[in-house]
Amino acid sequence: MTRYVRRGPGLCTTTIVLTFGLALATAAPLPAQAPEDQVIDVVQRLLDAISDRDTASFRALVLPELQNLVVYPEDDSVVLVWRQTEESLRSLGGAGPEYLERMWEPTVLVSGPIASVWTPYDFYRDGEFSHCGVDAFHLVRTPEGWRIAALMYTVVRPQARCPESPLGPPSKPR
Repeated sequence: MTRYVRRGPGLCTTTIVLTFGLALATAAPLPAQAPEDQVIDVVQRLLDAISDRDTASFRALVLPELQNLVVYPEDDSVVLVWRQTEESLRSLGGAGPEYLERMWEPTVLVSGPIASVWTPYDFYRDGEFSHCGVDAFHLVRTPEGWRIAALMYTVVRPQARCPESPLGPPSKPR
């Protein structure tokens, strides 16, 4: 009786496969992320930090001198509220309601070391609609990467005055 033992590929086959795989992996490095994508990533990470009530991430994504202006549209006027960075951090820190802020269809402009993002958003508190509006972020590229230098946003209520989000209703509170 003859027994056939199946063995793995021979040393030559293994060497060829490994060499070919290594050549593919190193021949064409992955393209660097476009500046527009980098900027969107920073803005999304900030929204995630707000939703997660993550003050450390929030602080890491903004300049210490962050300019933060909240605009409340009224009938024929607006109410402006300037928020200090530390005030924003205090409102996020500790226990409180669950937040969810979502953006869609951002418009991104980049020119060298500066960038702007303009995007509609909606905001939920404990899974319930709170308000919508437009976020306007201004970013600067620092040695550590893109950081948010200024944030201005509108707060529009009630929901009937808000455009329908293409994201649909949130699936569940975070």
